[in-house]
Amino acid sequence: MDNLQSHYAKEFARFYANKFPNMPCKPVPKSLDELNFTEKTVLQDWEGGVLYQNLFRNSETLPADVLSRYLKGGKYHVGDQEALRASGFTAEANRVESEIAAANQKIQEDELAAITARNQERDRKLEAYRNLDPMQKLAMNPPSAEEIMRTREKWGITGKADWEK
Repeated sequence: MDNLQSHYAKEFARFYANKFPNMPCKPVPKSLDELNFTEKTVLQDWEGGVLYQNLFRNSETLPADVLSRYLKGGKYHVGDQEALRASGFTAEANRVESEIAAANQKIQEDELAAITARNQERDRKLEAYRNLDPMQKLAMNPPSAEEIMRTREKWGITGKADWEK
């Protein structure tokens, strides 16, 4: 236990010297009430919140399902980060949030890759179609019977010879 307290004392002294260099170092706090708002906020963010978590986490206020996941190695659910942070598990909450951000980034990259691939395929097909001669295009898209009939009527094509009219 002495070794752990010594470690926390060194880490807190390093934190205080780093973030509040012109202030005299405080004793290692035993509760959050011993720190002002600025000190709490800066400590929560400092080096991923590990020291804050080690000093102030409270597993008694952590919901049982989240505590169970914590004890099993941290396979959390989305949303657990709020409960972790509220109970002082800042490093764990930060890790969950960074994993969520990384997963969202991966999803966006995958969606962008799929959209890009679809667009490239569409562009390739469009370019191939543009390079066809008009008869090939017509063969690919023959007019319907109704279109043929309307066009014949419009142009006055009866299908009879000129002398038979």
